[in-house]
Amino acid sequence: MEIIAKNLIKNYKKKNSPDIEVLKSINLNIPSGQKTAFTGPSGAGKSTLIHSLGLMDRPTSGKVLIDGIDCYASNDDYLCKMRKENIGFVFQFHYLLSDFTVLENILLPVWKEKKLKISYADEILEKVGLSHRKNHFPSELSGGEQQRAALARALINKPKIIFADEPTGNLDRHTAVEIENLLLDVSSEARATLVLVTHNMELAEKADRQIRMTDGKII
Repeated sequence: MEIIAKNLIKNYKKKNSPDIEVLKSINLNIPSGQKTAFTGPSGAGKSTLIHSLGLMDRPTSGKVLIDGIDCYASNDDYLCKMRKENIGFVFQFHYLLSDFTVLENILLPVWKEKKLKISYADEILEKVGLSHRKNHFPSELSGGEQQRAALARALINKPKIIFADEPTGNLDRHTAVEIENLLLDVSSEARATLVLVTHNMELAEKADRQIRMTDGKII
């Protein structure tokens, strides 16, 4: 799916102070299937941008078009439906639920249809190398295994867009490389658009395109 941002602005209100400008008139086009890496210093607005592009955080003004549809012109129910059907997220922290097994965590986004999705969840677990861990709990996994589980969860809906916000930021370099390569491979196999935020230039250089940000702007 193609993602277009038009004059995207995001301000946060601060009591008794001027608004904090986080995104300043962002314009960009991410073609369908492209792997795009956003880089830049902390506080540049990278995470805020992909949260807006991923329909998680409404911008103050501007548009986000996904396959030509002006998504923020619609209500929150529509945004929720778009996220559920088309978008997968991987964050720096895995956000697995401690009382659920790996398999149950992966099935959470499709819980109402979990009986129909179990066989596909098993396929994903095989792909990410966690088949032998599916009945374990998050506390029984290594950091790399937890992030593999988070990636599997992001894939359960066969997303057309995958957003990854510092997906290897908490991992040692060897494990990080494994997760990076897995993320790139599965997005290629699914022909999904991949949008990354990273401080890791080795990962950024594996993307099709790098976009550097600073002070809320694309430079």
